[in-house]
Amino acid sequence: MDRDLRAELDLVAEASIAALRAPSILNSQPWRWRLNGEHAELWADRSRQLTGLDPDGRLLLLSCGAALNHAVVTLRAAGYSAAVERRPDPAQPDLVARFGRGESVPADTLAEAIGHRHTDRRPFGDERPAASVLQELREVARRHAVHLQIVKDEQVTAFAAAVAHAGEIERDDPRFRADLRVWTNRAHGDGVTAQSVVAATRRTVAPRDFAIKAGLEAGPGSDRGTVYALFVTDGDEPRDWLAAGEALSEVWLALTARGLAASPISEVVEVPGVRHALRGLLGGVGQPAVAMRIGVPVRETQPPPTPRRSSSATLTV
Repeated sequence: MDRDLRAELDLVAEASIAALRAPSILNSQPWRWRLNGEHAELWADRSRQLTGLDPDGRLLLLSCGAALNHAVVTLRAAGYSAAVERRPDPAQPDLVARFGRGESVPADTLAEAIGHRHTDRRPFGDERPAASVLQELREVARRHAVHLQIVKDEQVTAFAAAVAHAGEIERDDPRFRADLRVWTNRAHGDGVTAQSVVAATRRTVAPRDFAIKAGLEAGPGSDRGTVYALFVTDGDEPRDWLAAGEALSEVWLALTARGLAASPISEVVEVPGVRHALRGLLGGVGQPAVAMRIGVPVRETQPPPTPRRSSSATLTV
């Protein structure tokens, strides 16, 4: 292998490893990377699919999209675009993308946010994120052909009711409870830990009930300044779910770089009836892929980092 090709492979491998820090549904990390020549292949790992919460694989592909974007952002930081073929082989639907080094581009600094991005379920502060920043986040999502729809103040009550209704349905359904039980009782490397779950407090939009003892104090936040947003796609096909994950990743990194914090709200899309009802907030236009709460953190200390699988478990040559 000549030196240039080796350097290209090293960059692609580095980007694939950085992608292991991407967010995913219940921190299930449902992906595998395979280095193949100067390319990396991103594969969906169906053994890690949440069959109760996500029987269609919507959130699995969304999670893979987030991993793909983390890799793309890492390459950009090194001064290269990414050459990406999304879902390149119809005969292999679990081959999510083929990924390689593209042309030279001006390096950006967004990748610095990868190490600082966390899921923060604590209440945020009274201050609302600046309108200019929210507009920037909309533009970031739009680059992926995804719409970031901010829930209007007069819609928050209806949105909160939809989240609560989804939570009630999931608590009463053994399939949903089984997935939560599995992914909150992991030995190491993945899943939701008690240290990232916040004790119950009065909130405008109730957080997910993980049915485990919370290990993180809620803190002094009120959530009065919290913004609720929906990632909305034009279609409802696997390519749309993948794009929504790419947008989620880049929006989350962008808001982290601006000093904001966030946590996803996936319950409202996990329950089909609630997901369809949520389209009412969108005027019947578009498909909600996932929701997110965005706010100004009130504490400088971040939540404990979520566990991550090792590169040896997720990356093969």
